[in-house]
Amino acid sequence: MVELTPSFMLEYESLDKDHQHLADIVNQIIRAIDDDEAEKCEGLVGEFVKSAKDHFANEETLLVNVGYPNVKKHQDHHKGLNIKMDHMIEFAKMAGENQMARDSLRKELVFFLMDDVITADMEFKNFIEEKAKTDKA
Repeated sequence: MVELTPSFMLEYESLDKDHQHLADIVNQIIRAIDDDEAEKCEGLVGEFVKSAKDHFANEETLLVNVGYPNVKKHQDHHKGLNIKMDHMIEFAKMAGENQMARDSLRKELVFFLMDDVITADMEFKNFIEEKAKTDKA
C-alpha cells in the first residue's frame, strides 16, 4: 500500500488533498488486485486518470499564479505522465484476465505517484513556501 508521509506534503492544502486522493485510489486498485477483484481496476483507473488530470490542471494554475519560473518544465513533465496514464488504462482493461497486466499496472501506479508527488513536485515546494511567506509579510 502507498502512504504519503509528512515529508512529502507540500503544505499547500488543495495539492496535498489531491495527492492523498490519488494515493487512496492507488490503494483501492492495489487492494482490488490483491483480493482477486482485478475486474474493478478499469473503473478505478478511470477515476484515477480523471483525478490526476484535474490535479495537474490545479497545480499548473497555482504555479502560473505564483510566478514559478519552471512552469513549462513542470507542464512537460505532466505531459509525460499523461502518456503513462494511457498505458495504465490499457493495463486495467486486461487486468481481469492477465497477471502481467496486473503487475504492470501496480508498478506504473506506484511509479506515477513517486514521480509526480515525490520527485517533480518537491522541486517547487520551497518556491511556493517562500512565496507564501512573502505574500503574508
